[in-house]
Amino acid sequence: MNLKECLKYADETKELVLGKNALEKAPSLLDAFFPADAGLFIISDENTEKAAGIKLREILDRAGKKTAGSHIFPGEPRLYADYEHVRFLVKKMKALENIIPVSIGAGTINDIVKCASSELGLEYFCVPTAASVDGFTPNGAALLKNGYKQTISCPAPKVVAADTDIIASAPAYLASSGFGDLASKIIAGTDWIIAETAGKAGAVNAPPMDKTAWAMTQDKLSDALKKSVDASRGSRDAIEVLFSSLAITGFSMQYFKNSRPVSGAEHLFSHVWEMENLSLNGVPYTHGHKVAIGTLAATAFTEIFFCDPAGPPEVSNGFKHPDKDERKAEVFALYGSSPACENITNTNLEKLLDDKTAEAVNRIVRDTWNTLREKVQEKLMPYSELKKLLERAGCPNAPAALGLKPEDVIAAAYKAQMITTKYTILDLAWDMGNFRNILAKMENSNLYLR
Repeated sequence: MNLKECLKYADETKELVLGKNALEKAPSLLDAFFPADAGLFIISDENTEKAAGIKLREILDRAGKKTAGSHIFPGEPRLYADYEHVRFLVKKMKALENIIPVSIGAGTINDIVKCASSELGLEYFCVPTAASVDGFTPNGAALLKNGYKQTISCPAPKVVAADTDIIASAPAYLASSGFGDLASKIIAGTDWIIAETAGKAGAVNAPPMDKTAWAMTQDKLSDALKKSVDASRGSRDAIEVLFSSLAITGFSMQYFKNSRPVSGAEHLFSHVWEMENLSLNGVPYTHGHKVAIGTLAATAFTEIFFCDPAGPPEVSNGFKHPDKDERKAEVFALYGSSPACENITNTNLEKLLDDKTAEAVNRIVRDTWNTLREKVQEKLMPYSELKKLLERAGCPNAPAALGLKPEDVIAAAYKAQMITTKYTILDLAWDMGNFRNILAKMENSNLYLR
């Protein structure tokens, strides 16, 4: 399915224009999809203002479009996706009447504007300045709120004007970040296959696959990765494929109404590191670069889980399913000092399987092992191949690139398994009792996390 075909399944975004000089179409898009008497409230930062904001203001002025106000965030330090910025924007925009928020920036600004617009009941106009994330088009904003990285439900932009000249001029690390986010859809696919099987036995938040959402996200993924791998080198064709592919994954979220089609265990690693503010000299690594390492970690975990044609890995020594009090204690041991501890505890109690259901999950996986293993391995890109692909795309392809040691990734896996009810390979291994064994094999391997 191409971009226009997928747009038909999006019920919130009414138009997306992608191409050279797309910014010139902003006045006509505003005329077509927004009230004529509304004033524009433009949000950017000092970097994106230079990249697109100044030009957009000139275009709007020539067209006679009125501006009700604006806010330009500092360019340094790099803006962080924190809910406090939403509070600030809500307060500033709430004082105005009849406005159209316009976001000019990459993923962080878009998510902040998306959430703030939602809280005020406003539809907004999005001008991306980089192909850096899949977050421009989904209905949801990934923000740190109360110490907890979460996707806050809010409508997608009504209109997106993505100018490829502007996007191609963005720093190379933003394109490689977008590539990391696109590569993560591999694990989103394998985790959905796994969840569908476990869901038949009663696992929580493990829905059957949806053919349309799957087709939007997965059918052309391999081809899209090949065609967009040179995006960070400034290839206009690669940039267009990358942005289009990321936008399509967002439309699949609009259609499916949650992030199941586009993220799995790999994003959970990234969320852990975002909650821990993983940074270099005070500057957080990009979301897509953290996701790239999360994708490698989840790929290694999945490869080990499904490596033996005879069946799943052996159960870890001394494993037993904890009761509710024991699980609370396990969460507290890792998150006791976090303001998100209560939320994460509740998440774990919600998805904690009783012994009967855990046994049912174990049984269905063993009974369907050959078929399940074949489906997962068909979708999964081999670890060594993924590592080379990320390197070519300019992405980090080893934990050390983010200042992490293999043991740091192993520690993150324990935390990652706890932070969502969305069923992933981490949950399957935890429910089957081989979680620790798999992590031990990852840590002791000469291939993985090196």
